[in-house]
Amino acid sequence: MPDAADPSSPSATPELHRLSPRDESRGALALTLRQLADAVLDAVPVEPETEPGDLLRTALKLQRRTEDVVREGVVAERERGTTWAEIGEVAGVTRQSAHEKWYGDVHAWAAIGRSALPPHLKTLEVAAEADARYAGLRPNRPHAVTSGLDAVRFPGSHAYEASLRVRGSALHTRRTKLDARATKLNEAYSALHEHGPPTLPSGTILSPSTPTADMRTPSAPTGSPSRPSTRRSPPSTTSSSPPSPRWPRSTAPSPTGTATPPNRPAATPTS
Repeated sequence: MPDAADPSSPSATPELHRLSPRDESRGALALTLRQLADAVLDAVPVEPETEPGDLLRTALKLQRRTEDVVREGVVAERERGTTWAEIGEVAGVTRQSAHEKWYGDVHAWAAIGRSALPPHLKTLEVAAEADARYAGLRPNRPHAVTSGLDAVRFPGSHAYEASLRVRGSALHTRRTKLDARATKLNEAYSALHEHGPPTLPSGTILSPSTPTADMRTPSAPTGSPSRPSTRRSPPSTTSSSPPSPRWPRSTAPSPTGTATPPNRPAATPTS
């Protein structure tokens, strides 16, 4: 029966499927180190005679696994809030060099959902297996891996971490779309800078909603009448009667009840 005071026992810890990104990265690093330890044990030369190059080949495999450990360590440091400047200082390089070297690994970690385990595995169960393996070497620390997880140290934090995971996933999806859009815009700008703007024929109508490739020069259809001229002809001088003056209409009533144009005497009523 598990001890009730044990923080990693099922009675003390709720059944969780995925932990916080910080816990997930810590568990992924522990799993990679356990695999490296198994590989190191298998690489111990015990055969008296081997094929030429086997020892070096085994050492190179361990070197690649060690590089995987370094990448997992950078991801775990980023998840716990370590800055690129601090990572560069530890690695003996500048902040920019550290960012250029390991940013792809951090981005790939975010792209897979910030968890290295398959969907059917539970992080706490994998961490418990790592505990058992570590306890075989260090019996005085039976819960070395799980005791460092936030889900065990702060049991009520899993709901808050789950909300952060959902929000982080949405932000990552949005950033991916913005990155793709920025790439297309950069390609269009490079093409414009290399070839220059397209030459448009005379009379092309520019529309903000019309792409450049769809611009067409307007032309009259074949057989249609020509556009009439907008010039106004001068008035004819052969008319026999002069044009009648156009008096502005008055709005004030005249004494006789009819409207009287301004500056014009009203008609005298006949007796």
